[in-house]
Amino acid sequence: MKIIALGNTKGGVGKSTTAVNLAVAAAMDGKKVMIVDADVQGSSMGFRGLRKSDNIKATSITTPTLHKDLGDLQGFDFIFIDAGGRDSTVFRSAVMSCDLMIIPVLPSVYDVWAAADTINMVREAMIYKPQIKPRLLLNQLMPNTIMARETLEELEKFKEEIPLLEARLHSRSAYKNSVMEGLGVMESEPKGKAAAEIKALYDEVLRLIQ
Repeated sequence: MKIIALGNTKGGVGKSTTAVNLAVAAAMDGKKVMIVDADVQGSSMGFRGLRKSDNIKATSITTPTLHKDLGDLQGFDFIFIDAGGRDSTVFRSAVMSCDLMIIPVLPSVYDVWAAADTINMVREAMIYKPQIKPRLLLNQLMPNTIMARETLEELEKFKEEIPLLEARLHSRSAYKNSVMEGLGVMESEPKGKAAAEIKALYDEVLRLIQ
């Protein structure tokens, strides 16, 4: 069983949307998948409530015992944790529980600066669990813009300890539209650009956790 956490102490970076889309990609790959919603806002649980298919399970754990409670979830190939957008004991517990930590970052220098709190938290967690693989994910990208170039330059500063994922997610309405239907973009628009982005991200996640 592999545990992938998606989180940033800054809210609104697309962690829930990315988490549920990765869960859908894994389910379509024939994996047994559980989403753990560790955010009191409950976005991932809301997605599961809208979803008609039962090929993804979901539960809510919003206590700082998350890293211990996950041991009770057996029989899954992947657990995707949607970690709350704030610095809390629950968020820290999510970091401590995972094999791979994905930190979504929006394409602005200010968002990179805001992600520093999360990066510092991951650094602290790795003192106790050095096998955690942390990665930054550029999300809602608008290519060929000054903002995108400046963001990439800022993210380069972290590349030695927290590399940037090769896969990138662009700003597309398909992500929002599909989630509102309880679907991943690979289901709602299987031949679309968003689906190709999620497939590339999922494939990269597989390579990292092998």
